[in-house]
Amino acid sequence: MTLAVALPNWVGDAVMATPTLRALRARFPRERIVGVLRPYVQTVLEPNPWLDAYVEVGKTAADLKRAAAALRQEHIDTGILLPNSVRSALLFWMGRLRRRIGYARGGRGVFLTDRLRAATRDGHFVPTPQITYYLALAAVLGAPTDDRRMELFTTDADEAAAAAAYRAGGLDPARTLLLCPGYAFGPSKGWPVEHWAALARGAKRRFQLDAAILCSPAEAPIAAAIAEAAGGGGTFHDKGINLASARAVVKHAKAMVAIDSGLRHYAAAFSRPVVALFGPTHIEWTETWHSKEVRLQGIAPCGPCQEPTCPTGTSECMWKIKPDEALDALAEALRRDED
Repeated sequence: MTLAVALPNWVGDAVMATPTLRALRARFPRERIVGVLRPYVQTVLEPNPWLDAYVEVGKTAADLKRAAAALRQEHIDTGILLPNSVRSALLFWMGRLRRRIGYARGGRGVFLTDRLRAATRDGHFVPTPQITYYLALAAVLGAPTDDRRMELFTTDADEAAAAAAYRAGGLDPARTLLLCPGYAFGPSKGWPVEHWAALARGAKRRFQLDAAILCSPAEAPIAAAIAEAAGGGGTFHDKGINLASARAVVKHAKAMVAIDSGLRHYAAAFSRPVVALFGPTHIEWTETWHSKEVRLQGIAPCGPCQEPTCPTGTSECMWKIKPDEALDALAEALRRDED
């Protein structure tokens, strides 16, 4: 049997899919397993011991047709759909997979052979950890669901790039606190620049840690603003670090403070201490059971709203998380790392 797994598009969700990939490999140790994904998701997951091959799928109709043709050439028997999109279910139907396992959402049940139902209450989906949500799909095929650890791996090239970036920034990884302010989801997740700056200064004063900003090149203005407000600080986006080599940067850092983002999940995948800042998003959706993570939720009357842009224009929930709270949470995360 050849098995296909459609993987999520968001980086953090892709990392939360790793327990499912591991479970499927445990259930099918000798079968061929093909990952169906966006190219940048492969950058996050490769290398790993769970997937034998990849089929890339882009955003256009032509990309969808090419991916369907690639699936037909693989003669895949069974597919598991981790995303909830109609497009992913349509792809597996076009790829002529005999068995197509997924959640019946958004009217896509017609393309599925095995339909799971997501929990709802009063007409709304109940916030459910993505890790267990994905594992339930693997359980249909008899895969074990008891191991919820996220895992990532690094290459020699990742390690070399990270070491060079640390040297270029004059940073000792063992004394580096990563600040991850980027918000690809939307600006509603943004923590104020002055809060990040106060956190950086406080981490130096309380823990003798040097703050360095890890974000994408597209988020360079945010990094520059934080560094200026903090009176200096290292950055990685300008030192050749990408989604792959960022894994090694995180792996060797002392700790991290991040908004609810994919990099937060990198920290869990390498068992690094992390403080996660939540405002507009439900903690329950991204529960990771990472013992070295301390989470702070900013509470506002209108939230958590799950909206990429603040409906009130105030981002009140994020403003309510104060730097001193984050520093106290960091102290707890570091303590857990010593246990």
